[in-house]
Amino acid sequence: MSKLIVSEPWDFESPQGGNELHGKVLKRLDSKTLIFETEENISFKGLSSRYWFLSTRYEKQSFESEPYQGTVNGSLLPALPQEGDSLASIRKSATFVIIGSLHPE
Repeated sequence: MSKLIVSEPWDFESPQGGNELHGKVLKRLDSKTLIFETEENISFKGLSSRYWFLSTRYEKQSFESEPYQGTVNGSLLPALPQEGDSLASIRKSATFVIIGSLHPE
């Protein structure tokens, strides 16, 4: 399990209250991107989902080994990507909504 601590937008509040989302990393797509699933659906910009496309926020940061952690850009996905979906198509379907940090629990 992991937690995603949201720093932007500053007024974000999770369904449990506070600025933390709890969930798990489902897949490492490459050294800079992950698919993350939260315990509950989150609604942003007219989209509601529990699936997230997380990418490293900084150039020198990477997700080389577990537990994955660091500052991330978080984009909400309309659905869980399917096997065979390209990174480009996953990125295109994602809606950027948060900046935060990923931490192991």
